[in-house]
Amino acid sequence: MKLAELTWPMVAKAVAAGVTTVILPLGATEQHGPHLPLGTDTQRAVALVERLAEQLPLLVAPVIPMGCSDEHSGFAGLLSLEAETLAAVIVDCARRMAAWGIQRLVVLSAHGGNGRALALAEARLRQELPQLALWIPDAMKICGEAVLAVAQQDGLLFTALGLHAGEWETSELLCLCPEQVRMDQAAPGYTGDMDAGLAQLVASGTRSLAATGVVGDPCSANAERGERYLAAQAACYATALKQWLIQPNRIERHRYRAATSDTVRRTGALRFSGRFEHRG
Repeated sequence: MKLAELTWPMVAKAVAAGVTTVILPLGATEQHGPHLPLGTDTQRAVALVERLAEQLPLLVAPVIPMGCSDEHSGFAGLLSLEAETLAAVIVDCARRMAAWGIQRLVVLSAHGGNGRALALAEARLRQELPQLALWIPDAMKICGEAVLAVAQQDGLLFTALGLHAGEWETSELLCLCPEQVRMDQAAPGYTGDMDAGLAQLVASGTRSLAATGVVGDPCSANAERGERYLAAQAACYATALKQWLIQPNRIERHRYRAATSDTVRRTGALRFSGRFEHRG
């Protein structure tokens, strides 16, 4: 159920009937190369939470379309928030949700740069709303192996999937909104060592790594694979969410942290580090 499409009596009735979990999607408005729209992360976040809501009794909050994207400074169109600002928005929304009966909040971010804001929001909610159970899933820990498995089926290397605006995100956008994807503008960006690339991106920004803003190679993207990526992630999130929902009401957080698995190492993917994961 999409919160924005309901009336207040409908929301009250749903909560009274036991639908006391809200999922809040976080996106971003930032460059995704010359071929993908600025709202790529927002589109992906909405698609994933809507798939989860088809499987579980959830209220879907409107997406927050701006995130923490300073690493994309220097590209036209950027709208970025300070981590403290985004954290305050999340906390304010959570307060209002708790006031009308919500007991559990899931914050699903499709942009890796939101990690610090999420940590700040968690700390505040632990203090201010200890009765509200909070789950902030770690995208790569939960979904990373499934995404890599889809790529491996088609013989793709992680250097093609990339950290940002590569094959992975481009395939998903071709599935979700092909009219917004400009494949005639798609071209490989940075496709070198992704550990070194990530370090440079964090230290000096995306533009220092790739003039076009692309970290990966979008040229082999296709909509069918994009659907498989989305389905795989939705299935992983659904399994994890079902497990979390049966836990006692308390704050749970799967941190945005280094989450290297043996599978990621075997595929030569990336040793995710710091507050960044798949950049989104």
